[in-house]
Amino acid sequence: MTALSYRPFLAYFITNSISLLGLWIQKIGVGWLTWNLTESTFWTSFVTLALMAPAGILGPFFAVWAENWDMRKASIILKFLMFILASLVWYLQLLEFHTVYSLALLSILHGILSAMYHPVRLVFVSVIVEKNLLGSAIGLNSASFNASRVIGPSLAGFFIFFFNLEKTFLISALSYLPLLPFLFMVPLRLRLSSKNQENNFMKNFKAGLKMAIETKVILSSLFIVFVNAFFVRGILEIQPTIAGEMLLGSSTNLSIITATAGIGALFSSIWMSVRSLKKMSLTKILFPMLIFGFISSLLMGLTGNLIFISVLFLVMGFSTTMIGISTQTIIQLEVNDKYRARVLTWWSAISFGSLTLGGIILGIAGEFFPIKFGIIFMPIIGFIIYRYFFGKFN
Repeated sequence: MTALSYRPFLAYFITNSISLLGLWIQKIGVGWLTWNLTESTFWTSFVTLALMAPAGILGPFFAVWAENWDMRKASIILKFLMFILASLVWYLQLLEFHTVYSLALLSILHGILSAMYHPVRLVFVSVIVEKNLLGSAIGLNSASFNASRVIGPSLAGFFIFFFNLEKTFLISALSYLPLLPFLFMVPLRLRLSSKNQENNFMKNFKAGLKMAIETKVILSSLFIVFVNAFFVRGILEIQPTIAGEMLLGSSTNLSIITATAGIGALFSSIWMSVRSLKKMSLTKILFPMLIFGFISSLLMGLTGNLIFISVLFLVMGFSTTMIGISTQTIIQLEVNDKYRARVLTWWSAISFGSLTLGGIILGIAGEFFPIKFGIIFMPIIGFIIYRYFFGKFN
């Protein structure tokens, strides 16, 4: 019996997944528009990754505050503000008023809202379902989020190719609408709350970090998240830059590589959703998936063939999504309601912060050297760091 058998969770799963897809559709859309405006690997990578950078920087701080928020009100307010910003992105494109600075600013603002919403999203699933369905709900929620990070860009490539950026941004904005009425009506269960006082902010912040560091399975999971995000995932997140630099700046090629990565993520999500998600089996998945990511990245830098690059993106979409789902689920199962937001947001901070930094480094390097050089060396360095340090986290 899975959490999807519980109708309120099923409705949440569908509507929230649609809104998440819209977020990542916008990310690729603004990245591709930035490339068309500037043909700069740095600016394209910066604008593309600005949606995620705030979660890496501010996420753990928002998590402490979020523990005492009313989850329903917070979800409604944040999702509505995201809808407004996404609509503004569409409207400025309709008027052809966008510049690289407007795209950067709107992406950063949307990223801040996403950073605030992320701990809410992680806690929200635990107040929809009863405890006997929590493990299934956690796995499905994690699969939805991680799959959307790759499937959303694949849909963006499809919409850009068959329609245009204006319609792509409109679809992104409309994706938030199905979730909003549901958030008003869904029944929620009571949850434990530590009722933190404002003057205990740093104490609670440190408590979440301490639990993450002192719990061995969480610490080792976070280390793998860092290596995967910085040295592999960052490459997946700058697909507009890769399409512009390595694949002749073709929107057709962008749609192909985003679609194949999305297919890989979809296969991963389906496979994980039908499995029994237990910590022991999940930990065994991590190392093989990391190696697949390293090899795929290395080979990608050695070729300019569209078909081969597409296959490698498929493998990377599968492997990185497996790591994302597995590590997030391990941590979800390890912590209780009281610490859930604080600890889980360290997963978000490390994941988003690392892939943002890795992607920006590749973008800067692309201003001076062919970007394929960075794509070759990143996994080599990542493998060395993993082999040298992993034993220290176990």
